[in-house]
Amino acid sequence: MDILDISRRTFFLALNTGYVEGGTPDRRMVDFYGSRSSAGLSCAIVGNVVIPGGHGSNSVSPMISRQPIWRELAAAISERGTLPGIQLATAWQGYTGTKSFRAKTWSETIERSRALAAAVTPSHLENLFATLREGTEMALEAGFAHVQLHAAHGYLFSLLIDERLYEGAGETLSLISRWGRQSRQMGMETSLRISLRTGDAMFDAVGALEFQDRACTAQVDLIDVSSGFYNVDKRLIYPSVDPILLDRWRETIAVAQRHPASHFILSGKAFRLADGLPENVHLGLCRDLIANPKFLSNPSRGCVNSGKCHYHSRGAPNVECPRWLN
Repeated sequence: MDILDISRRTFFLALNTGYVEGGTPDRRMVDFYGSRSSAGLSCAIVGNVVIPGGHGSNSVSPMISRQPIWRELAAAISERGTLPGIQLATAWQGYTGTKSFRAKTWSETIERSRALAAAVTPSHLENLFATLREGTEMALEAGFAHVQLHAAHGYLFSLLIDERLYEGAGETLSLISRWGRQSRQMGMETSLRISLRTGDAMFDAVGALEFQDRACTAQVDLIDVSSGFYNVDKRLIYPSVDPILLDRWRETIAVAQRHPASHFILSGKAFRLADGLPENVHLGLCRDLIANPKFLSNPSRGCVNSGKCHYHSRGAPNVECPRWLN
């Protein structure tokens, strides 16, 4: 599928459902994505899947493998007319995601991130991308046609693409471009998820636009625009109030206007903006589709901010929503 053949696309954006047993998706995940896929949805991206040898962001993170369930999952999506996608990611050993939306130790996150990134040597970086390529090949074998690199929210790749945090960020972006070209040669569409900001106001005040522009030079098909670091301010990742939503929309559109030859995915309750977006900005849905598997045919019934989908923050084992459980 060539993105340039379609004027406006709709993506079900990546999330970690928690529907996992021992790192492997279970039938609940197959049913979850199958029920939300349709001919009206361009691509559904299965979220936060750990690369071989990587580290999950929580105890119920799926890990890519050659288990048959991955093929069943991709088939459940494609059988309903949606392009099956997968998001590949890693944190690091000992990573712990905060349960509060504004962690008590949020101000220490940037310095910890710098220290973690500084420990990544050139050989470590090459090995990291070797395992990313291995994971991409596994995803292709399972039937996924879109692959996204998760370089947002303070996970490992998001530290390594930002030269404010990692001296080798230029090399990381070169390796991402190489991965993007190789993936396209295999017939897979590619995307890169980035965070516009971390949520640390002092850090974000210097170099944020330059970081965004450098990230947009990566040779991938789409830039999936998010915001926030998980251990700084999750309100930016999951915007619900109008001031934060407006900032996300405006900043995403500004990036897209600075890079008219690139394609972007706008998220953050973006359905209401679907008719007024620039041509290079595509629609990303998440919580509305969580709340209502048939949201695209019944958009009057979407997310009402019940908060139940934030299962890790609530200490629950998996995503849920009272809107679709009723």
